[in-house]
Amino acid sequence: MSNQSSKDFERNRLWAKAVARAVVVSSALAVASVTLPGCAGNVIKQGHQFQEEDLNQVRVGMSKDEVVLALGTPDTQSAIAGGTYYYISQTAEQPMAFMKPEVVDRRVVAVYFDKKDKVEQIANYGLKDGKVFDFIRRETPVYTRDQGMLKEIFRNIGVGPTIPGVQK
Repeated sequence: MSNQSSKDFERNRLWAKAVARAVVVSSALAVASVTLPGCAGNVIKQGHQFQEEDLNQVRVGMSKDEVVLALGTPDTQSAIAGGTYYYISQTAEQPMAFMKPEVVDRRVVAVYFDKKDKVEQIANYGLKDGKVFDFIRRETPVYTRDQGMLKEIFRNIGVGPTIPGVQK
């Protein structure tokens, strides 16, 4: 074998190794791109997801039927005084596909009615600094007629999963 042919042979051998490595790397990347998104975190939104313009459709003085046309059927309602419609939404994060989702935000749009079944007030409650906050009035409500209901809805936000035998 001549010196030139041994150089060609060595070059071809190195080229074949490089191609084989590229095939292995690209195969690994293809497998990772298919399997890793299944492990990546998810953001899960549930319930009524309102935009600012959706809430702006509801005005004081509207009837219950008009509110249902604008926002849809409420998730729950109260019969105290004139009644209240509650529209509840929440956002949960799931760090990995196999892990339990953790609720990170919950919103309650409350539409209060007077005794004549007309809209009296609209509130968009959520948590701000760990306290119930009305994002429409930009204040923490001092007292509302449904204070117990709101406390119940927001009671477990920001509380991580409990681990048996571990105290917080």
